Order: sequence, then structure tokens, then C-alpha cells
Amino acid sequence: MKIAFVGKGGSGKSTLSSLFIRYLQNVRKRNVLAIDADLNMNLAGLLGVTIDEQTLMARPDVAESIRNFLKGGNKRVPDVSKFLPTTPPGAGSNLVCSAQEPGLQPFCVNVSQSPIVNLLTVGSYDKDGIGQTCYHSHLFVAENILSHTVTSPDFTIVCDMVAGTDAFAYSMHLQFDAIVLIAEPTPESTEVCKLYMDLARQCGVDKLIHLVGNKVEDADDIEFISKTVDKKLLVSVPAMPKLKKARQRGEIVGGELLDPRLTQVMRIIENGAQLPAISPAQRLEMLHKLHLKLNEKQWVQLGYGDVADQIDPDFQYLPHLAGAIK
Repeated sequence: MKIAFVGKGGSGKSTLSSLFIRYLQNVRKRNVLAIDADLNMNLAGLLGVTIDEQTLMARPDVAESIRNFLKGGNKRVPDVSKFLPTTPPGAGSNLVCSAQEPGLQPFCVNVSQSPIVNLLTVGSYDKDGIGQTCYHSHLFVAENILSHTVTSPDFTIVCDMVAGTDAFAYSMHLQFDAIVLIAEPTPESTEVCKLYMDLARQCGVDKLIHLVGNKVEDADDIEFISKTVDKKLLVSVPAMPKLKKARQRGEIVGGELLDPRLTQVMRIIENGAQLPAISPAQRLEMLHKLHLKLNEKQWVQLGYGDVADQIDPDFQYLPHLAGAIK
């Protein structure tokens, strides 16, 4: 399962991502590869680990190394400088099939040894990029990892996403089995969620979205969120004063914060996320269409050339999926 947590900045994406990771680790005993794709990079602090800036995926040398691994023997990609965010896997590509994939391991921070929980972080702007770069370009390598990943019952990817609707810039919205859309009971938060749902419907991924209310105090909050976003809530998360106080004291998000009520919330999210709405084959087809659409852009033709032939029409995730499940 590949699951993303999205929503307006400050809605609780990082907090709920970290709680879900702890649930998978401590309750479900699952191996997890966590990806912090948020500009603000909060996931490491919430999980109690420190990031080595030399391992950030926004670094050109790190991105090049990861893409070299993903490329493997795929002859449709002549060299890693030709990777676009939509570059799909093909014959010879290496796929990420575990939480400790050797090709990614040098750039991971270990959170837990047993079960394995590793964290990859995209990164933020550096001083040389201020005023000259777009954060979306830093997300390209995360998109490449996600499109080249095969999960299994014992291997889950949890992604703390970039805020708002930025996931629709390129292919991030296509990369997941489930998207947890987090809404606070405020007009600002629900309007962002409504826009997210509208965009999701336009590109055919609305069935992947599970609306979760956060910081909910009563039935009026639930009704407000559902009515404004025009979608029924999967579950609501109450205000968590215990967690807030723990964070104010500088404590990490640990398993001890998963009381029975929160554990049940995480179980509901997990169960909802496991209902397949789009198959891997359908997602790959959507990625191919998006890749061809991106190929029409002038900046792609000028900077990358014609990349339509990066699509391998015979590639299927199925053999790799079977191998991951065994």
C-alpha cells in the first residue's frame, strides 16, 4: 500500500502521518518507508530522528544516484538526466520492493530496526536556489521512486505530502493507492479540501481519496466539514491536547500516544486505504498518458528531447507484484 496524507498547511498532515507510521510499526508490525515530501520537513522531528543534509533528495548528487538505481538496465532512458517526474518504469528498471531497498538505503534515516521504519526526505530550498528554483522540481525524484515501487502486505509507503493542491503539478496525485485528505473544521481548510476534490474528480483519482476530519470537537464540526467539502468523512480525529502538550515539551510522536481511540482511528484509515480503487495497471496507463501530455510541452522538448519512447508498452507490474507477495 502507498498512502499519502494531504491537506492545507497546518491541518495536521505531518502529525497524522507520524501517528499512522507508529500505528503500522507498533500495532501492525509492518515495515514502512516514510517519505517527507513537505517543504517544511516536519516528519523527522515528529519521529525523533535527525536528517543529514547530505542525504536530502533535493540534492542533485542524491537525485542522480537514486535515478541511476531506478534506471537499472532500462534502455529506454539513455541516461538519468532524461528522467522526468512522469518517466515510467520499463524493462530493466529496478523497482523498490522493500523498506530497506539497497538503492535507497544510503539516503534513509532509520527510525526503527524491527519492524523496519526508514525515512526519506525531499528537502527544502538551499541558499543557492533561492529565487531561482521551484520546489516542484525537487519532488521529481520522489515521483520517480513512487512510480518504481511495488509494495506488499508487509511493506507500506507513507508519504507526508506537500501542502494544498500542489500534488497536481505533475504526477504525485497518481502515485498512491490511497490519499488521506485532512480537513479541519474551518472555512480555510475545507475550501482547500473542496478544491482538492474538484481537481481529483477532473483527473480521475477521486475514488482514491478518504476524507478525514481533524481537531473535531462535536457533530457540528463533522457536518460542517462534510457539507463544505461535499464528501462523507471516513473518520474524525478529536482534538489531542495530550499530543499538543507533548510536542510543546519537545517530545516525539511515540507509540504511547496511540490510545485505544486513536488506534481505532488509524485502523479505520488503514482499512479504507486497502480498498483498491485503481489497479496498478490502470495507474500505469494514467502515468503513460500524463507522460505523453508532458512530452508536448516546449520546455520538455527543448531540455529533454522527445521522451515519448520512454514508455514501454509491454511493461507490467504484475510479475513484480507476485514476487513481492510471496
